[in-house]
Amino acid sequence: MRTNDKGFTLVELIIAMGILGLVTAAIFSVYNTQRKVAYIETDVADVQQNLRLAVHSMLKDLRMAGFMVPDGQDPIESAMDGAGPAASDLITINTAAANGAACRVDADLTVDILSGAAFTLAVSSERDLDGFAAGDSVRILSPGERAQPAETAYRVVSKNAAAPSITLSPQLDGGTVEFKRGFIIARTGQSLPDTFPNTVRYCLGPAPACAPDVPCPAGNCLMRIVNNEPSEDSIVATNMGGLQFRYVLDGSTAETAAPADLSSVRDVRITVSGETVETAALSGSPKTREFAAISRIRNR
Repeated sequence: MRTNDKGFTLVELIIAMGILGLVTAAIFSVYNTQRKVAYIETDVADVQQNLRLAVHSMLKDLRMAGFMVPDGQDPIESAMDGAGPAASDLITINTAAANGAACRVDADLTVDILSGAAFTLAVSSERDLDGFAAGDSVRILSPGERAQPAETAYRVVSKNAAAPSITLSPQLDGGTVEFKRGFIIARTGQSLPDTFPNTVRYCLGPAPACAPDVPCPAGNCLMRIVNNEPSEDSIVATNMGGLQFRYVLDGSTAETAAPADLSSVRDVRITVSGETVETAALSGSPKTREFAAISRIRNR
């Protein structure tokens, strides 16, 4: 009995290998394309998250614009249109406490304000003390008059979460002062002397008008500069493409880029844009995203 032991011919093997190669190449091409898409989309998602964090930071500060600042000083100190990189804008706000740390006095107390003579004030909430630390500089403010009962700053000596209370030491003599329940203690800095009111500036840098000496790790950086003292901690977001502010004034619904009267600014619209960097070569060009929000100026 004869068996058929005939195998594949060389031509058949070459054809089979060619087909297998084409299939493998097609599969790899699809895989590589999907990998690039996933990588690019991850980069785009990072850009979007970056923009959300940037806008959140600005909204938080805009809500504090004008907080406990003295009468005669506007919540918005300056608004510069198109003065930064890529025609970006700059804004500077006034606030009593740039980091938002403030607490409310909870009991009346009459004090002879003498330099270095510490006294203790009861405050309304243990949680409000979280933003204060020994050595910080603070101001005590009357909400009704938007003024200081004593024209001096104070150093935080200690705080007591159990009571709750805070012990302060005046920088200067200030006479006899009656601190009323409802007065505000606002943190103005990490040490004496302090800056009052605090200023917070947002701009794109590095640029001559915006932290020229602070290196930006990628592209233009969104800077948050407190009391005109830029540092590496001033960088809020990187890979920024643009920063625009538009202002709505009292008695109007129209937006303007350069308000003539800063005291009449009612709302501020923020528009930021960012672009991908890591995957720009994979996508052929950077992909850009934009994020916008609006904030009411509450403390006027």
